[in-house]
Amino acid sequence: MAVNGVKQRLAELRASGLIPADMTLNTTLDESVFIQNSIRNVAISGLTGAALAGVAVLLFLGSLRQTFIIVVAIPLATLVAILLMGLFGLSLNVFSLGGLALGVGIVVDNAIVMLENIVKGVEKSNKPVVRQAEVSSRELESALFASTTTNLVAVLPFLLIGGFISLLFNELVLTVSFAVGASLIVALTVVPMLTSRLLAVNRSSGISSFWLIRQFDLRLQGLTQQYGKVLNWVLHRRVLVVAIAFLIFGGSSLFMVGRIPQEILPSIATGQANVRVQFPPGTTLADNQTVMTAVDELLIAQPEVEYAFSTSGGFLFGGNTSENALRGSSTLTLVPGTDVAEFSDRMTQAFGQFNLVNTRLRVSPGRVRGLILNNSPVRGDVDIILQGSDAASLEAAGAQILSALDERATLARYSPDADPPQPEVQIRPDWERAADLGLSAESIGQTVQSILSGSVPTQLQRGDRLVNVRVQTPETLVQNPAELAQLPLFISNSDGSARPVRLGDVARIEDGQAPGEIQRISQRQVYIIEGNLGEGASLGAALEEVNQILADITLPEGVSRLPSFSAQSNEAITGGLGILGGLAAFLVFTVMAVQYNSLIDPLVIMLTMPLALAGGILGLFVTQTAIGATVIVGAVLLVGIVVNNAIILVELANQIYEQEQCDRLMAMLKAAPQRLRPILMTTITTVLGMFPIALGIGQGSEFLQPLGVVVFSGLSLATLLTLFVIPCFYTLFHFDSVSVRDRAAKIK
Repeated sequence: MAVNGVKQRLAELRASGLIPADMTLNTTLDESVFIQNSIRNVAISGLTGAALAGVAVLLFLGSLRQTFIIVVAIPLATLVAILLMGLFGLSLNVFSLGGLALGVGIVVDNAIVMLENIVKGVEKSNKPVVRQAEVSSRELESALFASTTTNLVAVLPFLLIGGFISLLFNELVLTVSFAVGASLIVALTVVPMLTSRLLAVNRSSGISSFWLIRQFDLRLQGLTQQYGKVLNWVLHRRVLVVAIAFLIFGGSSLFMVGRIPQEILPSIATGQANVRVQFPPGTTLADNQTVMTAVDELLIAQPEVEYAFSTSGGFLFGGNTSENALRGSSTLTLVPGTDVAEFSDRMTQAFGQFNLVNTRLRVSPGRVRGLILNNSPVRGDVDIILQGSDAASLEAAGAQILSALDERATLARYSPDADPPQPEVQIRPDWERAADLGLSAESIGQTVQSILSGSVPTQLQRGDRLVNVRVQTPETLVQNPAELAQLPLFISNSDGSARPVRLGDVARIEDGQAPGEIQRISQRQVYIIEGNLGEGASLGAALEEVNQILADITLPEGVSRLPSFSAQSNEAITGGLGILGGLAAFLVFTVMAVQYNSLIDPLVIMLTMPLALAGGILGLFVTQTAIGATVIVGAVLLVGIVVNNAIILVELANQIYEQEQCDRLMAMLKAAPQRLRPILMTTITTVLGMFPIALGIGQGSEFLQPLGVVVFSGLSLATLLTLFVIPCFYTLFHFDSVSVRDRAAKIK
């Protein structure tokens, strides 16, 4: 929007004749492109997930009417969620749209379970469809309310714990919660209403007779029969099965979790790259411009570079200007689809062929502006901070560490955050002599500045602008310190006249060293080294590499290393996984204990969580997706999602146990095959809804990809194990396959 406004203003000025007609405007930095692409990709992922979920529902149900009911539930729940977003003041962005995309797979669960139960009730009962729909929907009210409540309370810790993760993912968590809550409303109201009306229609589309759907249904029926037989075998060996499951998946999880990389947030490809050049002390602006011209020529020659905006002698960002002859920069806009990390590494190696002495030239992927991960004083991925009271010792220690990092570090590229000390001519006044002559520091400074840099005594108005009128001496007036000592300083005589005094008469002119930048933390001087990760490198591995390198370096006396802000943030996120997961598990267990008025069934259901986390760890290990903030969010969401299948399985087993007066083993053997279809259907629709996000295709999708991976893999494995392990726990925790009631009957 800002770019369009500038273009419109330029057209108005061109039309009014204030600027030449052939003047053009080139966009050098437009972050709205990245934002628009990110939002578009997340929205496409959500729509793709909804389409895949619809196809899966059609295969399972084999009915256009029933599929229509489920497909209608998705936009209805989404619209309700958007309405709640508006009421709570949330905006449409990558996080909130990501929450809607995640919610696509979750919102259909309640609708599928409700629809499947009503259809089965209609097939078995002679009651009118409307009456049977009412009865069947009431049978599931408790289970749906329990499963939805667990989903909601699982994410409650994000809103309570605060901190970086809560601040970053607050909108995503709220949006998912709105979608889940809306799905319960739709499942309890819209689905029974539509089902009671559409199932009463006698005409059929005949789609169930299609070969693909007919074969799918036959295979599913055969799978259900085989599942019942296998489950019967498993339940008679339940202790062995449970022990093997936890031994295999628990042991493998402990093995894999230590081999998964760590990060704070995933690297997000913005389609831009940044070039930073740091020149050695004494570099003139002319030399700076020569090098930056060569840099520009090499960059523009690359087919991936669309355009570049370079500066020599400092930085320029918006209305802020930083003048520094030892710095140069370039902002690159790359062709869409470019692998920014690979391009950055390749160009850094190419610039290494320049053989510039004591010049650091680095290319790094562009970052999302405003996304601050920690309190580090640098914008890089890794920070190394040395602290000491002696500037010379700090410089020596910093140079020693940089040399070791350049030789041994392979996962990141390091450079000093501040410019090195550079030579300067220092003017040291004799204050007693100056005071006798009536000269102050201000008057001496103004005179020297006016002669060397000029002064602005007035301004001229040109249209709606004020133009500075600068008065300055020729550049050849002062060429060396000796000529500087001859500069005249005018002092007042007693009669009011002025007479000149040479600068050298009241001050010493000598060479010295000026710090490029004085950096302090907690009022103590520091030396900061910034590191940027290379392609494919993780933050955890880079921090470990730095620690190994620094362990072999002995720092000078009085110099110490401060804790790394990057390491602290990484440890806080890793520790947050346990805190958030523990809180989520406790809240879910508490809600279910109140719901069931029992501790046994909630405990059985809760045992799906370690199985889900084992699946999530397996997915992260196979894809080598780093553990970070987004993985923590996915793990907590997984805790709330994965218990749904166990809830509807245990709920039906309890109903059969009460209604048919059978033992627990028989109740589970009857309930599990009946719930196989809805469990598979809800899991597959949820997994397919997550699949586009887990793939991470498109710009900006990298941010939510780890979340999709952990939910996709965790839910897939947990569902497979839930079908066998949860029935084992159910019969174990209820003491025996023979109920207490049956034992009492035998005693009588």
